[in-house]
Amino acid sequence: MYISDVSIKRPVFAIVLILGLVTLGILSYFDLSVNEYPEMEFPYVSITIVEPGASAQQIENNISQKVEEAVAQVAGVKHIYTIVREGVSIIWAEFTLETSAPVAAQDIRDKISSVRGQLPADIEEPIIERFDPSAAPIVTIAVTGNGTMKNLTQIVDDKIKEKLTSIDGVGAVNIYGRAEREIQIKLNKEKMAAYGLTTEEVVNSLKGENMDVPVGKLTMAHNQIFLRTEGNLKNIWDFYNLVVGKKDGVLIYVKDIAIVVDGIKEQDSLSSYSGSESIGIDIIKQAKTNTVEIADKIKKTIDKIQKDLPANVKIEVIMDNSINIRNSIEDVIQTIFIGSILAIFVIFVFLKDWRSTLISAITLPTSIITTFFVMKILKFSLNTMSLMALSLSVGMLIDDTIVVIENISRHMSMGKKNMEAAKESMEEIGFAIIATTLSIVAAFLPVGLMDGVIGRFFQQFGITVAFSVLVSTLVALTLTPMLSSRLLKMENLTKNRNIVYRVLDHFNNNFDRLIKVYLSVLRISLRHRIVTMIIAILMFVGSLMTIPHLGSSFITTADIGEFMIAVELDSGLSMDAAERKTLEIEKILNDTPHVIKTYGTIKSDKIDIFVKLNDKNHRELTIEQVIAQLRNKFKEIPGIQSAFNIKAFDTDKKVQIYVLGEDPEVIQRLGEKTVKLMNGIPGAVDVSSSYKPGSPQVNIKIDHEKANDLGISTAQIADTMHTLFSGKVVSKYSSGEDRYDVKLILDDKERKNMSDLENIYLYSTKNEELVSLDQVTNIIFDTTSNELRRFDRKKEVFVSANVDGVSIGEFNKIFFDRLEKEIEIPEGYSIEAKGDAEMMEETFINMLKALVTAVLFIFFILAAQFESFIDPFAIMLSLPLAIIGTILGLLALGSDLSMMSMVGVIMLMGLVTKNAILLIDYIKQQREANIERTEAILKAGNTRFRPIMMTSLSTIFGMIPLGLALGPGAEARAPMAHAIMGGMITSTILTLIVVPVVYTILDDIKGFIMKRFKKSTNIKYIEGVN
Repeated sequence: MYISDVSIKRPVFAIVLILGLVTLGILSYFDLSVNEYPEMEFPYVSITIVEPGASAQQIENNISQKVEEAVAQVAGVKHIYTIVREGVSIIWAEFTLETSAPVAAQDIRDKISSVRGQLPADIEEPIIERFDPSAAPIVTIAVTGNGTMKNLTQIVDDKIKEKLTSIDGVGAVNIYGRAEREIQIKLNKEKMAAYGLTTEEVVNSLKGENMDVPVGKLTMAHNQIFLRTEGNLKNIWDFYNLVVGKKDGVLIYVKDIAIVVDGIKEQDSLSSYSGSESIGIDIIKQAKTNTVEIADKIKKTIDKIQKDLPANVKIEVIMDNSINIRNSIEDVIQTIFIGSILAIFVIFVFLKDWRSTLISAITLPTSIITTFFVMKILKFSLNTMSLMALSLSVGMLIDDTIVVIENISRHMSMGKKNMEAAKESMEEIGFAIIATTLSIVAAFLPVGLMDGVIGRFFQQFGITVAFSVLVSTLVALTLTPMLSSRLLKMENLTKNRNIVYRVLDHFNNNFDRLIKVYLSVLRISLRHRIVTMIIAILMFVGSLMTIPHLGSSFITTADIGEFMIAVELDSGLSMDAAERKTLEIEKILNDTPHVIKTYGTIKSDKIDIFVKLNDKNHRELTIEQVIAQLRNKFKEIPGIQSAFNIKAFDTDKKVQIYVLGEDPEVIQRLGEKTVKLMNGIPGAVDVSSSYKPGSPQVNIKIDHEKANDLGISTAQIADTMHTLFSGKVVSKYSSGEDRYDVKLILDDKERKNMSDLENIYLYSTKNEELVSLDQVTNIIFDTTSNELRRFDRKKEVFVSANVDGVSIGEFNKIFFDRLEKEIEIPEGYSIEAKGDAEMMEETFINMLKALVTAVLFIFFILAAQFESFIDPFAIMLSLPLAIIGTILGLLALGSDLSMMSMVGVIMLMGLVTKNAILLIDYIKQQREANIERTEAILKAGNTRFRPIMMTSLSTIFGMIPLGLALGPGAEARAPMAHAIMGGMITSTILTLIVVPVVYTILDDIKGFIMKRFKKSTNIKYIEGVN
């Protein structure tokens, strides 16, 4: 081969070429960003529209449906999700991945502007923004202290938030549990009634006080003097002395009708750290930045902030995603290292030569390091997927080197000199090496070019493997033959100096006996071809019959020692009640072995709790067993529905079912039946429905006729009630550089019972006197929907669950089988699977496309290599032989048929053809040298058995560390190794026997066709002569 010849003759050229690539690889490595997974842009756009005071049903009818219709007309929209609550509609438009997010956002803005006139006039300006559902926090911290939460909030606002926000690369800082200062003037309605004051009068009086206002200027001959009235209060207690009215010539002050409290705003969320009240802070990075680098900056900033805080205020890091990333990457790097050592060990065992081992030890890291240069050019990052690609490539990267070294050694053993042996060896196997490499590239490029989210996810994986193998081939064709021609010595291949070599000699002598056994089996197989084929077919069919015993899942659960608990609460609970529920839950968690910290964010309708366990290697229980214990304990807490998710800060369940239709009562009933059906399936846990009974509501129905007679307007009534029971900001209070709201509201103790709706007075403009509220209104008890959900312009009830002890695939099969039998679905309604089930279906379809594409291109490459459309079929038969071992490997090692194992199957398509190519290529070379077919096959088997076993064992040994799944989170990657190891074992054994048999059958068929063709041609020729 030309490039090999040049490298052998010009060693400096080969060394400089490789050193240049290695240098570029090393420099590129330090420039690569580090993230957990490949960065992907999800084109989502959110639309938030607020209409104060509108019910959820009104919002749905008047806003959500109209906006959905408009959004559906925008090009590229895939799904539309809507959540409607009282006073607000939130709509998410999901676009296809090919859509540009900025373009999508602008298209949505244009479409909303076009329908703005159809929406209610009193809505606030729609908020339209790009939304990234994958934007999870990279660091979460909790701030705790011995003082009041109000003071702690002030510290967070003044000393922590701004410094965190200013860090380069930080995109957002979200704070939970803030107790923001607020000056509250709490009214006593009995005293107001005694003084004849209405809420409206108090509001208007207070709005005219406590302000500094520029009022003009004096213009003199030579200058101007500006005028300003100064009315700002310097102390909160001065509010007591503000005049709010006058009765019979006597001034009425705030102190006469209210109390002033230096309090906090009503909190919509609380935060708890390991049972103590705290303020939680989520820090989210900007897109396309280095997660590890940003996290390090955050932690350094936190250390600096901590030094400036009071001694009793502590910042605790709850979750640091960079630790998981580092652990995962370190595990993959360790896997690469151990796999490399094992693969190199295989070479040493077989070749018994430290020089050949040294050559392998040089070429392997050379291939890996050079790949970093390719990754930089393609703008890849160091992440779990790209590094996993390298770890899986370890065995493959050394395969070509093994074949080259073994073949050169064989030629040297025939008495040839180093240079001659290297040159003739490369001429013999060079094109076979290129063909085997291209077959692997053909297997992996389709993986890197798949459609959908999974395609984007695996893009860096597939392309990294493809390019790393190409790099290894370049090294094998240049550096390896050059080094072999200089370093390999014949005496090193024959001398035995110590016990190590004697042991290796013993092993290789036994291996030579194994070759003789193999050749005997091959002779028998060639004599009994039909029997051999029947056995192979039966093995393949038998393995396929075991597939139903394989579980199926999207991705295997990984134990990184962290999980989330999403707790749904009964409707209508107060924040105090939610906090009490949290204390019950945290007590259980704190009493559970292996739990080292908890962090919760609390709202009135839900609680999200992050739980951190100690390392899996330091506990007796797996994360699933810990969760199973907690799940049973949580059943004892009334009024909650809990769900566990083994992924930090992710509360999505594995089973997600959408019940869709138009009539809310019908989908509610279908939802209830779906929940009942799910609960009856073994393995279903954490079953819940998005439908909740409405919260209690009191409708204050206005008697318009009476109100009109008394000169009382609807707005007057609504404004009074809103001020008394929700509060109204009537002023601002300045303290230093900060300004705080001053809110007017009814006293707490007068907002607790139904009787508190009495003794509320309004001013009658007709009678010029106070009128009791109950004179113009009626009280009606009702319920209100907490939340309405819609999906793709239909009403929705969302039923979800997790599974325990059963795979997602098994569960879905049972669920839909029973659904068809037990639930009658009316026309126009549907029950659809989303979540992991939808992802699994999409993944398997894309994987199947990639598999078919890979097989097709492998065939094209083989046809081009052998200049035949028939011979490649002998090699392609090795592909189903690998499936046998894949299925058995997954079954034996307890792995599911998942996304990762499917990638392993595609990877096998390239790997197993390598062995068959080496075998068939040598057979054809021998036959071209006029050697009889059977003798050529036996010679090929004898010559290629050793390199085939070496390459296969190096690949299998290289996979062992990955298959053991010892590191944190390695469980998710292990099924790929299990599939490959099982497939390599059976395909290697069967390829050596079945492929030669198939080759002879195809050769006979080819010969028969050629004879028929020649006979037909001769007949036509004779007829033409006559």
